[in-house]
Amino acid sequence: MDWKVFRERTLEKYRKSPIDLWIKEITDTINSSEDFVTLSSCSGRIVIIDIPESGDKKNSVFLGKWHNPPQLHEVLKALNSGRMETWFIMSPPIIHVACRNAEIAFRLLKCLNESGFRRSGVISGRRNVIEIASSERVEFLAARDGTILVDERAIEENLQKSIEKLEKSRKRFLRFQNRFREVFL
Repeated sequence: MDWKVFRERTLEKYRKSPIDLWIKEITDTINSSEDFVTLSSCSGRIVIIDIPESGDKKNSVFLGKWHNPPQLHEVLKALNSGRMETWFIMSPPIIHVACRNAEIAFRLLKCLNESGFRRSGVISGRRNVIEIASSERVEFLAARDGTILVDERAIEENLQKSIEKLEKSRKRFLRFQNRFREVFL
């Protein structure tokens, strides 16, 4: 499919989709260049998820999901409602971007590297798709079968560390947005 047609169809979907407010300004910046189109994004989040067994996403249940920092009592309430393996996870912001061609994709990778993204890369050569993601992450088994495995202080410390890492990731995305404007707009 022709790049212009693909890009316009993707932008139509983008305009109709709910997008995390924090990251929308960045995806709008990327989409303002004719050489790029964003495919998906998340502003980063903290989740409490119940998983029947490792890798079973289909039967997993979100007990709490926050794109803005939750309060400790919200996290504890979510953890206490778990009945399987209950995980605390902080995932950094992420954006998938299709590039007009390989040359543009490599220019984007250079821009990302200059902005502090060392682990971003091509995830699909067909559409020259780049994954932009920070490496900051927190993940630990917090409860099993309804019994919390760590004390409240450990949960509080991990929540605070998660909030700090999420903020650090978001600052890196803002640096990238500024660098992207300098290079591509």
